[in-house]
Amino acid sequence: MSTDLNAAAAAESELWDLETLAGARRLGDWMFEQFAPLARGRVVEVGAGIGTFSERMLAAGTVDDALLIEPEEPCVARLEQRFGPDPRVSVSRDLIPGSPALDAWAGTVDFLLCQNVLEHIADERGAVAAMAQALAPGGALGLLVPAHPRLYGNLDRRFGHERRYSRDHLRSVVEGAGLEVEQLYSFNSLGVLGWLVNRHRREPSIDARSLKAYELLLPPFRALERRRTPPFGLSLIVHARRPRGAGR
Repeated sequence: MSTDLNAAAAAESELWDLETLAGARRLGDWMFEQFAPLARGRVVEVGAGIGTFSERMLAAGTVDDALLIEPEEPCVARLEQRFGPDPRVSVSRDLIPGSPALDAWAGTVDFLLCQNVLEHIADERGAVAAMAQALAPGGALGLLVPAHPRLYGNLDRRFGHERRYSRDHLRSVVEGAGLEVEQLYSFNSLGVLGWLVNRHRREPSIDARSLKAYELLLPPFRALERRRTPPFGLSLIVHARRPRGAGR
C-alpha cells in the first residue's frame, strides 16, 4: 500500500512540475523556437508530458500526423483529453526503447522531438537508436538534455535523472545511432544560476515565484543567445539527421 501511495505522490508531484513549467510561456516559446523549423510532416514526441510542446507543434500548421509517446498514466490522461478530438494525433503509453508504436512508424518520421527525457532513460544508446530507426531518410532528430555532469545534484535525483551531459558524450550517443549531427550547442545560460542555488537544497523543487522572476529576466538573455551562442548553458541541444542514403 505504501508503495502505491508513494507512486501516486510522485505522479502528482510530476504533474505539478509540468503544469508549473507550462505556465512559463516565454521559456516554452524559446525552447520550441529551437526546433520549430524542423517540425513538419509526420512527427513524434518522445516524452510528451501534458502536451506543452505538442500543442505548439500542432498549432504551427505544418504537422500532418503526430505520435505522442508518454508512459506516465496521469500525463497520458491529459494528452488524451487535450488532443483526443484531433484526428492527426495518436497517443501511446510505451517506454523507449521497445515501443511498438514507434516501431510501427519505422523509416517514416520527418521529425522526432525528445526534450528533457533522454536523461531519464538507463539505456540511452538504445533509446536514441530506436529514435533513429523511426526517422525517414533525411528525417531530423531534435534533442534537449541537461548539460554539465558537475551540476548533477539533489534536483536531478528528485527528477529521476540518470545523468547530465557533456558535449562529447552527447555527440557520441547520437553519432553512435548512425545520425549526422548538424548542430550541437549550449542553451539557457540564465537557468544555470537558479539550478546552482536549487541543487543543494534538502528538498529542491521548481518554485513558481522563482520561475516568474526567471520569466521577467528572460527577454534580454534570449536576445543575446539569438545573436551569439553562449559558451555554457543549463541544457545542450542537438539537431541531427538520418543520412538520405540510409535504407529503411
